[in-house]
Amino acid sequence: MKKVIFDVDGVLLSEERYYDVSALTVWEILYGRKYMGLPSERDDFVAETVTDGQIAAIRSEVWGRDALLSWLKSRGINSNWDMVHAWLITCFWLLGEEYRRRTGDVLPLHFARETDFRSAGLAVMGLPMPKAAALLAKWEAAVPEAARGSEVFRVLTGAMAETFGEEPSWAPLQSDLWRMHTEAFQAWYLGDDFFIEQNHRVPWAGGKRGFLREEIPLAPAEAIGALFRRLKEKGWEIAVATGRSRNEMTVPFRTLGWYGAFDPLYLATATDAFEAEKATGIAHLDKPHPFLYECAMYGRTPAFYEAYARGEKKAGPEDDVYVVGDSFSDVLGAKAAGAKAIGVLTGLEGAAAADMFEKAGVPSAARVTEIELLLK
Repeated sequence: MKKVIFDVDGVLLSEERYYDVSALTVWEILYGRKYMGLPSERDDFVAETVTDGQIAAIRSEVWGRDALLSWLKSRGINSNWDMVHAWLITCFWLLGEEYRRRTGDVLPLHFARETDFRSAGLAVMGLPMPKAAALLAKWEAAVPEAARGSEVFRVLTGAMAETFGEEPSWAPLQSDLWRMHTEAFQAWYLGDDFFIEQNHRVPWAGGKRGFLREEIPLAPAEAIGALFRRLKEKGWEIAVATGRSRNEMTVPFRTLGWYGAFDPLYLATATDAFEAEKATGIAHLDKPHPFLYECAMYGRTPAFYEAYARGEKKAGPEDDVYVVGDSFSDVLGAKAAGAKAIGVLTGLEGAAAADMFEKAGVPSAARVTEIELLLK
C-alpha cells in the first residue's frame, strides 16, 4: 500500500470557524434563552443575529485567547465537540465547588434533556461565572502530564467525585450532556437547513444561518486539487481521516472541487466512528484512536469495523502510509495505526507547532501543498 491520508481541519480547511462555533456553543448553553438563561454582560447577544465582532469577543473570552484550545490540542483532544465538553464540565465543577463553599450542599445538576439546562441555570444563578484562566488552572492541576485523549476526561470525571459526592453521570464523553451540546454545536455550524436535512428534525434552538458554506481553504483550492492529481500520478492513493461528520466534509469538498479526486470508500469521518461505536459497543473511536486512519487505509467497510475498533488492521512494514496533520493528535493516531506522520503548520499553533513536530520526530511543511518533498 502506498497512501497519503489527509486530516481536514488545519490541513486543507481553516479551523477558525470551528473554534468560533465551539465558543458560541458554550456561550449559548450558558446564556441562551433556550438553555441556562444566565444573565450576561453581553446583553446584545442574540444567536440569530450574532456579528463577527461579537463572535471574536466571545471566542476570546471562552478560550482565553486560545490558550485553552492549545492546551487541549497538546493533550491529543482534537474534536471541537470534546473541547466544548471539557469547558462545560470544568465550569460546572468550579461552580459546584463555589456552591458547596457557600451552602455546604452539593450542587444539584442533572442533564438528561434540554429542559434540564434551565433548571441548572436556576441552581447556579448568582454564582460568579468561572473565567478561562480558572479552567486552565484546574486542568493543569488535575490532569497528569502523560494523560492523552479520552483519558483526560476519565481523570476529570474521577476528580469531580469529591465535589459532587460521586462521579457525575454527565461528565464522561458520550453522556447526555455531551450529546445535547454536540447538537447545539451542529445547529450553529450546519444552520437550520443542513441540520434538518441531516437529523430529520428541527434543532432545539434554531434560527441560525450556519457556517458550512463559509469554509476557507488553507491554500488556493486549485493548488490543493493539483496536489491531489500529482500524488495520484506518482502512484500514491489518497484518503481522508477527519473528525468532521460526513456532511461537513462532503459539502465543502464538493464546493471546492475536491470531492471527485477521492474514492468515497476511503473518506473516513466522525460519522463512521459514530456508526461503528453503535455497531460494536466500543466507545471513543474518534481521534487519536486508530479507527479512522484504518478506515482511510482499508475502506469504510462495516464488516471490518470491529477489527478497526480493536486496532487490528494497522499498516504493515511493507506499506508506505503517511498521515498529514496539524496536531499532536494526528501524530498519536498515525503511530497507533502503524503509519508515518507529516506535520503542516497551518493549524491553531501556526509555525510554533514546528517544535512539537520536531520533538516527536515528525517532519513538517509550511502548508499542505509543500508536503511532496517529505514523502519518501
